[in-house]
Amino acid sequence: MSGEKTFNYCGFDSKDDLFLITNEINRNVTADISENVQDIPGMVGQLFQGNSYGQKVFDLEVTIQADSERDRVEKLHALSTLIMQTGDDEYPMVFSDEAEYTYYGHFSAVSKPERISQTSHWARFTLTFSCSDPKGYGEYESTDMTSNPITLTPNGTAECYPVITCMPKKDVTKIAITDEDGHYIYLGAEVDPDTGDAPIDKEPLVLHDPCNTLATWTSIDSNNLTFELENGVPGGTMQSTPNAIRVGTTSDGKANFGKPVSGKWHGPVRQQWLPSSYSNYRIRIRLFNRQYYARSKGKCEVYLLNSNGERIGHISVKDNGNSEVVTIKVKLKNGKSEKDVYNSPGKITQKKKTTKTIKVNNGTKKVKDNKGKTKTVQLWKTIVLDEDASTSTFTDFYGYIDLQKIGSKYRIEIMKFDDKGNPAWDKPIIVTWTDTKKEYTGSLAGIAFFTSKYDITEDTANPVKSYTENKMGLCDVKVWNIIDGGNGSSSVPTIIARKGDEIKINCETRMVYKNGAHFMEKFYIGSQWPTMQGGVMKTFSFEPDLDTSEWYVEMRPTTQ
Repeated sequence: MSGEKTFNYCGFDSKDDLFLITNEINRNVTADISENVQDIPGMVGQLFQGNSYGQKVFDLEVTIQADSERDRVEKLHALSTLIMQTGDDEYPMVFSDEAEYTYYGHFSAVSKPERISQTSHWARFTLTFSCSDPKGYGEYESTDMTSNPITLTPNGTAECYPVITCMPKKDVTKIAITDEDGHYIYLGAEVDPDTGDAPIDKEPLVLHDPCNTLATWTSIDSNNLTFELENGVPGGTMQSTPNAIRVGTTSDGKANFGKPVSGKWHGPVRQQWLPSSYSNYRIRIRLFNRQYYARSKGKCEVYLLNSNGERIGHISVKDNGNSEVVTIKVKLKNGKSEKDVYNSPGKITQKKKTTKTIKVNNGTKKVKDNKGKTKTVQLWKTIVLDEDASTSTFTDFYGYIDLQKIGSKYRIEIMKFDDKGNPAWDKPIIVTWTDTKKEYTGSLAGIAFFTSKYDITEDTANPVKSYTENKMGLCDVKVWNIIDGGNGSSSVPTIIARKGDEIKINCETRMVYKNGAHFMEKFYIGSQWPTMQGGVMKTFSFEPDLDTSEWYVEMRPTTQ
């Protein structure tokens, strides 16, 4: 019907998924307003000190459609499950009468359903949706910054926060941007004109493998394996794609993790050497382990090797259970001595535990038919299997894991990305540990990638029961050699970004990112975050200039 009102909450359409007819979407003109006034003795009236603006509230008058009393109750239960929450998160809402904007909020009230008539199973009620941030957000609009200075005008009607990206064409020691109001962001340090100190680089990049070819990786099997896999054996094949190296496929299109091995993880292994051996280093890997079947068990691991091909540590993203709970582990190793610097699934969200049944072969027996002839018949039995829908912080993990060693100090940084490759969390998980006994002093000379599965009942059943295994892969590997404590230990200007790096200054989250990772080490403490107003021009200047860098800005229209 033309002009029909609907809303979409967290991806659920009010009409098609929630069976609601939206009779009216009532909204306030502005966010809630409260005056700030002060009584002054002897003064007629009050001193006005401005307004405060609170949340914005939407009242959604709806009718739920139902075919029977039971149908109505079940649909109300489903709606209740969707809108009830125990945390403090706010979720996206899109209204059909302004579909270009997304509001973020929570349901704060639900009226009691009332029948529309005594002969109908349909019922009316009102949902109250409250937005602590009263603004509606549009889609980001990208603009190339083709002149310096440049004047920009965002769409929308309310305050918005630009996301500015700089991609240097050569190594740089500083990056800066300022607006006409004097607000600026500054990264790096100036060269002292009196001493003439030149920039130095104490963290040279010694390996960058984008994992789009197997040419740089040597295939490893049981004959040339020099290190111990974590309860695993090599098998199957590896393949490369434009974005990752991952398990190969068999002729029938199934993942080739090799032959089943009782009580062991099994899958393909690839290895490569670094240009040299480094006693202090930082390694950053970007990889994914996505869950599609709760009972499936899959893990992907990067092993750290010394010049003898022995394991000095490994990084693991492992799904090992009847649920979708995923654990990330970073372990150091020196001979028989081992240390888990990090080993956690993060926060576990408990969900419903269920069972499923599969029918399997239970041998044969001879029977006589009604004519007295003997024949062999197949026997079957039903197996009941546990299944758990629980998840954890690292479920469907796609992101980077960073391990840094400087002397006896280790630092781990973990960040999950969303589907667009942007940070999914406000800040990374950071863990530090000091090897006070100096047990784990091995130098990094090589790496290996092991992607594997652990067989479950469905794999060994007769017949085998097909299911969707975890999708896993290694997307990128970078290794830096850290010299004399690294760039942070030097008082002279250091290189903060190299040719091809992406520096993203996000004025909305008030964070700076370098190649998708948080990068606040070189952030000048006096910096301020520029803001813009929809429909109002603002002029920006920036450094480095366009002859040595590329710049573009993303602006997200807002309304309120």
